[in-house]
Amino acid sequence: MPFFSVIIPLFNKEKFIKQTLLSVLNQTLTDFEVIIINDGSTDDSLSIASSLKDKRIQILNQQNKGLCASRNLGIKTSKGTFMAFLDADDLWMEDFLETIYKLIQLHQEQLIFATNVKLLFPNKTPNLNSTTFSIDKKTLMTNYFRQRKNILGPSSLVINKLVFEEVGYFDETINYGEEDDFYIRCFNIYNLIYYNDFKTYYRTGLSNQLTAPNKNFERKIPDYEKYLKNTNNPDLKKFLDFVHYRLVVLFKMEKNHKLVKFYKKKIDISNLTGVQKLKYFLPADLFYITKIIYTILLKNH
Repeated sequence: MPFFSVIIPLFNKEKFIKQTLLSVLNQTLTDFEVIIINDGSTDDSLSIASSLKDKRIQILNQQNKGLCASRNLGIKTSKGTFMAFLDADDLWMEDFLETIYKLIQLHQEQLIFATNVKLLFPNKTPNLNSTTFSIDKKTLMTNYFRQRKNILGPSSLVINKLVFEEVGYFDETINYGEEDDFYIRCFNIYNLIYYNDFKTYYRTGLSNQLTAPNKNFERKIPDYEKYLKNTNNPDLKKFLDFVHYRLVVLFKMEKNHKLVKFYKKKIDISNLTGVQKLKYFLPADLFYITKIIYTILLKNH
């Protein structure tokens, strides 16, 4: 049985899937299986993925059911002890799994592990070479919500399969914010072992990303506030204010004034940083212009 099961949902990522898969196959630690869930791709994603011949790769095909259903199918099909999630356009440094493995050996009683993430803008070249493991960069987080933000990404997260028996799988009734929904369920019960150095590249600035502003995308967003009824953790409200703040930013970019107003009402602004408060109060049209300028400057940096 493999130690890691690498789960890759795939939907129309023909430009990126080969490089993503190669970043897995080039890992310094080789005790893993790769489960690709082709979620009804209509481009050449499937043929490109199939062209990489490796006995550790398994491809499952399904009609388009979405990201959550794809991840869940991968988990249920897996044979490994730890589930390592990787989106089909993200990249791992070649020692990502080795780093996670070392963390697991140091904390065998823990079940959830992650590393930091670095943004990868279009036309930028990632450096996937290994770096020296440092025990000083690891942290045991007993209260993830105290961060008031996400310090990891789905592609930097590795979870023992036992966790899903306790907290459930990804919610297939939603199509946006599913990671936050899952993080809340996980970290309301479990600790996190976090490695504060990036081992994952998250592509950003892509037009077809689910997180990108898109007025034509019908978002099914979870009711995060329901989790406040079943927790004694006062920091969860602060974390939810961050989650709702990001939705305010998203809908300002889409100029959806109704939803901006809806999510602003859910936020206790005393839990926001100074910069977040500025963006919170900035009129949507002015925010949209400043955000576009900032994004252009960031890409050219």
